[in-house]
Amino acid sequence: MTPLPNWIPVVVSAAGVVIALCGFIYQIRRARFNQSIDLLFRLENDFFGPAKQIQRSKAATALASGDMFEAEPILDFFETMALLLRRGALDEEMVWHTFFYWVNGYYEACKSDIQLRQQTDPLLWKDLLPMVERLRIRQKNATSSPRIVLDSTQIQEFLREEAAEATR
Repeated sequence: MTPLPNWIPVVVSAAGVVIALCGFIYQIRRARFNQSIDLLFRLENDFFGPAKQIQRSKAATALASGDMFEAEPILDFFETMALLLRRGALDEEMVWHTFFYWVNGYYEACKSDIQLRQQTDPLLWKDLLPMVERLRIRQKNATSSPRIVLDSTQIQEFLREEAAEATR
């Protein structure tokens, strides 16, 4: 019997290493995706939970009368979400699918106040606008409706719905 050439074990070993690395990379990606889903569920449970519903209702009532103070915790929540999205901890499509309606509504209701506050503190809610823009692009691509930026009537309707949220 003839001995195997010296290169065959090297090739087989290299192929094994490549296959193991591919499996490892796949497992890392799946783990990150699963963590992203878990984080999204936690954010969703917080946002739609009783405490946040009351907070959202207060914020919407205050915003409808021109007071943004009560909305700051909601904007902070979205800012945290925007940071997690920018850092890759959240999946953009899942954030869009779960939160676009509220992100867009609160941003539109607070837009002028946000811009005013950012003149003195540019880092305040700095990740929020880029997230809003990304989610709006996704919304525009997903729907035939050209209207993504809300007009004043739509903003008031959004705020009425949110104000009633705590009573549901």
